[in-house]
Amino acid sequence: MPHHIPCLHTLPLLYQDAAYRMLEVFGPMPREALIAMTDYGMDDAEISRYFNVAPDTIVALRQHLNTVRA
Repeated sequence: MPHHIPCLHTLPLLYQDAAYRMLEVFGPMPREALIAMTDYGMDDAEISRYFNVAPDTIVALRQHLNTVRA
């Protein structure tokens, strides 16, 4: 089952900006995007360069979306 971003209007305003940014960068299914990139053999540093985000963002997103590196 896809892990989607929660309804944005239910989030505090500060988090809405971050959620919109995540939606812009990773698309509507960020968990599946991370899993796909990992399956392509990319590590977190490569994924962060691909999406033009800080490596810590990938680590935090993995923890939040419950994806693990194999």
